[in-house]
Amino acid sequence: MTYKLRPEYQEPIHFVTIEHCRSSNEPAFVSASVGAGKTINIGFMAKHVVDKGGKVLVLARQGELIEQNSNDAWAIGVKTSIFSASLGKKSTVFNCVMGTEGTVANHLQDVFSNWLPDCILIDECHMVDWQDALSAEPETQYGKILSHFKALKPKLRIIGYTGSPYRGCDSILGDFWKKQLYEIGTMRLIGMGFLVAPRFGFGDDEHHYDLSEFKPVGGDGAHDFTAKEMAAMGRKLTKELTMTQQIMEQVKQIAQTRNGVLITCASKKHCQQVADCLPAGTWGIITDDTTTKSRKAILDGAKAGDIKYVIQIACLSTGVNVPNWDTLVLLRKIGSLTLLIQLTGRVLRQLKPEHIDKGMTKDDALVLDFTDTFESMGDIYDDPIVNQALAAKKSRREDMIECPDCATLNSKFARRCAGVDAKGHRCEYFWTFSECKSCGTKNDTTAKDCRHCGAVMIDPNAKLLHKAYTDADFKPVKTMIATPVKGDGVMVTYHLDSTFMNNGEEKPEIAREFLNPFHTAPHVKNMWYRWLQQHAPFPGDKNRIIRNRTNAEVAAAVNEIAEKPTHITHRINQKGYSVINRKKFTQCNEIVENAS
Repeated sequence: MTYKLRPEYQEPIHFVTIEHCRSSNEPAFVSASVGAGKTINIGFMAKHVVDKGGKVLVLARQGELIEQNSNDAWAIGVKTSIFSASLGKKSTVFNCVMGTEGTVANHLQDVFSNWLPDCILIDECHMVDWQDALSAEPETQYGKILSHFKALKPKLRIIGYTGSPYRGCDSILGDFWKKQLYEIGTMRLIGMGFLVAPRFGFGDDEHHYDLSEFKPVGGDGAHDFTAKEMAAMGRKLTKELTMTQQIMEQVKQIAQTRNGVLITCASKKHCQQVADCLPAGTWGIITDDTTTKSRKAILDGAKAGDIKYVIQIACLSTGVNVPNWDTLVLLRKIGSLTLLIQLTGRVLRQLKPEHIDKGMTKDDALVLDFTDTFESMGDIYDDPIVNQALAAKKSRREDMIECPDCATLNSKFARRCAGVDAKGHRCEYFWTFSECKSCGTKNDTTAKDCRHCGAVMIDPNAKLLHKAYTDADFKPVKTMIATPVKGDGVMVTYHLDSTFMNNGEEKPEIAREFLNPFHTAPHVKNMWYRWLQQHAPFPGDKNRIIRNRTNAEVAAAVNEIAEKPTHITHRINQKGYSVINRKKFTQCNEIVENAS
């Protein structure tokens, strides 16, 4: 074998995954940052299944990721077949098949009606729409694949691997992915020496885009700028051709001593303007219009060192492994903390032996920010990489403070020390913090949940309602009635055992929730599935509601099946809308509380 599991974390991942599969068939996932070597763990898990006489199906969305998984698996000692139209192969000869999501989904009724895996391993498993995967009639390709195989093999094991276990703003841990088996983060990998350390550079007044009107919205860090905002940003940047030329002259000068450069832009025209500043034959552009064949050729050229500059628009944040990239250039503002960390992760990988044999060296990863992205992120997030970037930027102005615990220099605006010890553990010193009332742990002032015990730190409706809820605020629910709404949707009405004063007259209090079970917008679907999770926690009940095809049928099923909360908290907001913040249910003779 060429590869061995790293005892520091890959071995524990491997053993805890095997143990889970022995004791449970519930879907579970591993959260491992970019550069952790997820493909190695996938390869060793595939070998374990095959060596035991079983069959394993490895799934990914992109052909290049399947190719990478296959190459590593062969090196580990696993004979693999590739089933991917983009790679020009559709084989199931061996007991380990690695396939792209779309190609496998298209052959469920023929090839995969008889070839049945004992275990499915999913790379970048956050791409699975877990809500769709739970539905009786899934619409997504992943949902159809999982439903197909689970119906034919109820004891099928499903294991996912991801570096960003979120879908939108929601953690994937929940109704479908029942358990997180292991977590290894970026800073810990850097501290262990498995990733190179990042260092940061910033544009000056003559090498800098002013994008101050574009501000991240905050929240859970998962939302980038909208398509409309990106179009506006692209129009503004393409009008600043002289600035682009000046920035790229500086990038070219810096890149003379670097291996490979990843550049992210705001629009296709912006990409071309950047390319026009670079020497012919040294660059490639990847956008959503790039064909699979061209994309593969550009990435292969980048891996080989033949293409020094790869220019892209949000197409290469995950699922791409080019170890010789050692420079990231931000030429557009990033609105998502998740995307920013993923992009930074692209340049943190250690070189492979074949690169070292060519004489390449990689001592660090250089991140060049010409858009004030890190500064705008630092205003709303407490992230160690963002804090490290801000410390580097502030150091030029001598605006530094020393941590009294570990002596690390930090930005004077830092809330928590950015220092990391030799084992990758972050310093625990806070300059400003919120203390958890449940366990006393210090947390960042913007934290929603305690990082130690998970208790709620910030009520998501606190700003709206101007107070925290106590048991005294819960109101008994007498009845719950669902009715179809004329047009589209379902209205759930709660008649409360309480009254309110209206123009001097005492009236019974009513709370309402509007649901739209058949809407396709993600946030609307999320609201519907969250409601189902609260009111129909058992899969059988949930499926009996979901399988209905009209709002009238859904309303009737809700009235028949769904559980009524015993108590809720309720307010009318300033716009006159009914707001339900929390609910209590009687489940298994136990009172539980769910935030809506």
